Amino acid sequence: MHSNNITISLVSHNQIHDLKRLLPSLQAATNICDAEILLVNNTPEDDVDAYIRDCYPGIRITDNDHRMGYGQNHNINLSLASGRYFVVMNVDITVEHDVFSCLSDYLDKDPTVGIVSPKILNEDGTIQGLNKRYPTIFDLFLRRFVPPFVQRHFQQRLDHYEMRDVGYDHEYDVPFLSGAFMFCRTDLMRFLHGFDIDFFLYFEDVDLCRRVQRTHRTVYYPGVSITHFWRRRAQIRWIYTYYFCRSASRYFHKWGYKLF
Repeated sequence: MHSNNITISLVSHNQIHDLKRLLPSLQAATNICDAEILLVNNTPEDDVDAYIRDCYPGIRITDNDHRMGYGQNHNINLSLASGRYFVVMNVDITVEHDVFSCLSDYLDKDPTVGIVSPKILNEDGTIQGLNKRYPTIFDLFLRRFVPPFVQRHFQQRLDHYEMRDVGYDHEYDVPFLSGAFMFCRTDLMRFLHGFDIDFFLYFEDVDLCRRVQRTHRTVYYPGVSITHFWRRRAQIRWIYTYYFCRSASRYFHKWGYKLF
């Protein structure tokens, strides 16, 4: 098997529109580095397979007819990866052309770092506050279930959770990097057996960060950026709220309950 430097792991849940926006930027970014793209097409009902075969035949597709969680689907790609680095990313993203080459160079130079994340922007170019401290029950309740007019009275607390007091203009160690985009060492991911599949959706990223932090650092590096077209699903459909609460319970049971 040819050994690539970077494996990019994508998971689609009938997200052909997201893929059509992502893949042109992804193709440009992989043209300047040695990379492979792996896609798990989970419970497909749209035309993703045909679209990828016609327009991006270099992408390796795995069809998965069993509905699986975010981490478990990425673990399928991890089992197939040939790259030294493994990139976990959402498909509702666009990337800068040099993001993979820069992050690869970053990990090459610092063996103490296990996961690095770039600057993540909203569609309008503002910072998406995805660097977080370890969650507390109060923080999660405040963010998920308290209406905005009440949240305003706790803005300092909300900003603290998203590390806005530290800022987003310099690199630093982050307790909780977002699973929307994680640039990881493949051998470390395999040593940890990838994501904990007990987390179907939500909290698999902070759980991974905490396990990585036993031996390596998890770092934010703002030298490159991506754009994340994000919607808060847990406030759109009740099923996502259920997944959120179930995973939160499992997270605190595993890592200890912290109220404030």
